[in-house]
Amino acid sequence: MSMGGLMEEKTKSDMHSTLFKEYEWYVPSNFNIASACCHRWASSPHEARLAAIYFEDQVGQLTSLSYGQLSEKVNKLANGFVRMGIHPQDRIAIALQHSAETAITILAAITVGAIAVPLGISEDSQYYANRLIDCGARIAIVDKHSFTPFLHAVDHSSQLKNSLKQIIGINTEDERLIPWKALLARQPKDFNVIPVRPDTTAILLYPDVGTEAENLRKNKVSDSVSEVSELKATVISHETLIGGLPGFTCSQDWFPQNKDIFFTTYDWSSYYGLMGGLLPTLYFGRTIVGCPGGRTVPRLLSLIEHYPVTNFFTSSEELERIRAFSGVLSKCDSGLRCVSTIAQGCSPALEFWLRESTNFKFNKLLMPQGFSTIISESNAKWPSVPGSVGKAVPGYELAVLDPKGNKVKTNSFGTLHVKETDKNDDSSPGVCTLYWHSNFLHPVPIINDQWFNTGIEIKVDKNGYYWLRDSNKGN
Repeated sequence: MSMGGLMEEKTKSDMHSTLFKEYEWYVPSNFNIASACCHRWASSPHEARLAAIYFEDQVGQLTSLSYGQLSEKVNKLANGFVRMGIHPQDRIAIALQHSAETAITILAAITVGAIAVPLGISEDSQYYANRLIDCGARIAIVDKHSFTPFLHAVDHSSQLKNSLKQIIGINTEDERLIPWKALLARQPKDFNVIPVRPDTTAILLYPDVGTEAENLRKNKVSDSVSEVSELKATVISHETLIGGLPGFTCSQDWFPQNKDIFFTTYDWSSYYGLMGGLLPTLYFGRTIVGCPGGRTVPRLLSLIEHYPVTNFFTSSEELERIRAFSGVLSKCDSGLRCVSTIAQGCSPALEFWLRESTNFKFNKLLMPQGFSTIISESNAKWPSVPGSVGKAVPGYELAVLDPKGNKVKTNSFGTLHVKETDKNDDSSPGVCTLYWHSNFLHPVPIINDQWFNTGIEIKVDKNGYYWLRDSNKGN
């Protein structure tokens, strides 16, 4: 059964076993994320007029882009990249505040067959130096939130002065930066997407600050990354998007339906925001809503009502903030039909409130970086069990193993592993089998020639429901 076959299922009984048994992967011989998420919709006169992105900045100013407008901006930036000498698989560093330009830049890099490298903002110069050297970026895009420490990193590294050829600035004033608006204004609006194999690298995602050895020393920018030997980037290929679609559809209660509009509070440069929000929403040709973090709950709810949002993917921390408003989300006059969150951190009290005091469906999911959504609740297709994080997403073979690599007994805790192939022995496209370190691709370690370790402590019961070790704890 293809993805389309999955979505044609209509019953709300427990369909998990049927879906799991019949689902099969289909990966085209050529597949470019930018084409699938942007340019194919723009090629149709009808779809080109549909809204792709609504983005509100800190002061409420709206950037609205149809698929046709999004494709045009992406193409112009892609032409700019080519004129700067970018070739397929060159790395393009992106250090932008959460914005519509984030989506445009990532898609433009992928359009030319390059590798997008999203980075955080408001970080120090050592942060940027380490990643720029590690990935070997040739071009970078910065804004007013990142350009000062970014340029400091470049100025104090002879290696970066040689390797980083151009820096594009958005809303910045520095003669060393190429202005974004001026660059796009000079470029043609048409571009032929570079065809790529589906296993070609599209995106590198580095871990968040706080998880790396580099945080032990931040006082000096140097050419050496020997102090950060553990700095590794997740390698996301073009086919990884295909691998993430079943979990996205399941966790969003069979998105898309009717006129679904998706909203996530996660930054589109992050793993959750990119692979669990921006790209799958655009793949299905629907509208995604975005805004910078830190909004008050009333402003957040106002945004949900205004557009109106039907599917909301956010963190448990954001949901706790909303819950503190005495259940205001349940009183929100909106079209919300599904809210989802990462299972880790979701307390029993929060889960109870979301299930009993609101009018929408609530789903938890597991989406470890490098593995797509592999376990999920899906109220539309199988019953939820309080405390459980759901069942295995169709297409993925999972196992709970002990430290020696042996499967544990039912209801016994171990570490969650994902098989390299599915039940038909076809490769699972959502499993990232490579990581990036020091300008090279490296294979992710594998156990017993078939299992990849997620690092998540979990157990599975006789009915196929998974339970985190801490799932019975919390407020």
